[in-house]
Amino acid sequence: MASDLDSTYGAMFIGLLFACFFQGVLSVQVYHYYENYPKDSIRVKLFVALLWILELAHLVLISHATYHYLVTNWGNPTALLYATQTLDLHLVFIGAATILCQSFFLHRIWIFSSRNIPLMVFLVLGCLSMLALDIVMTVIINRGDRSVALFNSFTPGVIAVFSISAGFDLILAGLLCFYLRNSTGNFDRMNTLVSRVIQYTVATGLLTSIVAVACLVAYLIRPTSFIFIAIHFSLGRMYTNALLATLNARQKLKESMMEHESLPPVFAAGILSKTHDDSDVLFSPKL
Repeated sequence: MASDLDSTYGAMFIGLLFACFFQGVLSVQVYHYYENYPKDSIRVKLFVALLWILELAHLVLISHATYHYLVTNWGNPTALLYATQTLDLHLVFIGAATILCQSFFLHRIWIFSSRNIPLMVFLVLGCLSMLALDIVMTVIINRGDRSVALFNSFTPGVIAVFSISAGFDLILAGLLCFYLRNSTGNFDRMNTLVSRVIQYTVATGLLTSIVAVACLVAYLIRPTSFIFIAIHFSLGRMYTNALLATLNARQKLKESMMEHESLPPVFAAGILSKTHDDSDVLFSPKL
């Protein structure tokens, strides 16, 4: 392990740099959100704050782990052989941020599908299974001897996490595209707008899926390296950045939609109407 630092702790360091970059992008988006949407409900504002705090906590964890290996224990090869608790716990924070972002997406499908309970049960269980797997793997790692050499022994769990993540991202994005497409009417400009939203949905859904697949491929090709861990460091921020980008794009899209005198009921209910607590119905993270 100590003799292959480029693909292990070198990769981890590069992954930390990318995580810092995406955290910066997220912070700018959060600032933009609070500056431009002061009328959003306090619940939504707290939700955005919670996401930012979770990602910041995750960044602190992986920064501590990297500092432990590359600074505190510089010149101590033995320390490189064992995982730190902060490195192990980062899985839970990624899982928590992911499920929170997906909850917005699930809420959109709940509205567009006319509250299809069987469909929602399937989707919710699928999303929760990813969080459950993250927690289970964290517990297993912490109960072992904490050797980093054991990372490549969790093949079934790792494959399941990344495969389910990529698969459900595509399923959720596909379902939303389906319902949006069915909401089109006889207005050319509105149909163009729907197409724009669908393109955004596909793009962001594919982005998170591609990152998850990249983690899986990296693990299968080089299970003894930390390349898949480095990529995984930024997976949660793909979701949160997509969600904030969606929230920050609402005003422009709403202004475009308000130019139309009439909108299909389902489309209007899903994007422009009010919820039961009189707060704006928010776009999905992948819209």
